[in-house]
Amino acid sequence: MVLFYLTILYPYFGNSISSEEQQIEFIENLSSSANSNNNSIDTNSSPQVVDLNNTSEHILPAPPAEELRTHHHCLNSDFVPKASKAVWTMLNDNMAYTRGAVKMGRGVKTHTQTPIDLVVMELQSKPLSDALWKELKAVGFMRCTVESIPAPEKTRHDLKEKFAVLHVWAMTVYETVLFIDADTFVQNSLDDLINTDLKAKGKTIGVTKDIRGGKWVETFNSGVLLLHPDRQEHDRLIELLRSGIQFEFIMSDQGFLNEVYAKDWHEIGFLNNANLALYRFQREFWDQHKLEDINIIHYTMQKPWKCQSKGPYGPICDVWINAP
Repeated sequence: MVLFYLTILYPYFGNSISSEEQQIEFIENLSSSANSNNNSIDTNSSPQVVDLNNTSEHILPAPPAEELRTHHHCLNSDFVPKASKAVWTMLNDNMAYTRGAVKMGRGVKTHTQTPIDLVVMELQSKPLSDALWKELKAVGFMRCTVESIPAPEKTRHDLKEKFAVLHVWAMTVYETVLFIDADTFVQNSLDDLINTDLKAKGKTIGVTKDIRGGKWVETFNSGVLLLHPDRQEHDRLIELLRSGIQFEFIMSDQGFLNEVYAKDWHEIGFLNNANLALYRFQREFWDQHKLEDINIIHYTMQKPWKCQSKGPYGPICDVWINAP
């Protein structure tokens, strides 16, 4: 019986039981409780657990059964969340994007003080090689393997896999997730951004205004996406996707999210998603900001691994090229 409760409840309280001493205390409390009640166990009643965050060590009712179920969609058993906030990205079998993710993740770890998990979401149908995972894990990334989410038939062929991003809404093991495309570079702290309370602002997601065709548009760019995971919201998104909803299919998941959250997004600001298109088409606006003040550079016009110092985006390319 003790092993049963330990197996079920330990993962649930994983963030509370941080030290070896607490782990021992947790097991001893369970053992003591089981032994003292061995002859009077009511199989119809809820078990009790110890709240190790309370110095009085009072007994709390066990969490409802549904709360003990998995709080994420990761298929791999080695996915073990450690923090309440996380930075996620998604990779497929394109090795170049792995290079981008490595530098992006290293930048997050270097500059951000808030305890976070770094997570790469990979598709079960397109697993990354062991060699690539060796590079990613060296930076601190954890693996989350997910199933593909079928895209509407009209979706641009090379972007159909992008709808897997919707899995992030189901990752309720986290309080906050910041999803960042792998063609970005983080050169400053993300503390303010990842600690933004979207609920307090009355919005569901945090993104920034987009530029298309060289001009500002009323839609947003989802290359940097802040959200608070919510299972009901995830289910709503999947239902909408399957409903035949019309959106800009050429924009894949970004087109879908713009249709769903057209009036429900918080502006996180240029500094948190400095779109390279602005450097080219809205240079006056770009130059109003110091390059060193930008938190996240988004290499939309030219992927950073293809950047050249003598090219049209030279100074911005050099940031990525010279980064460790």
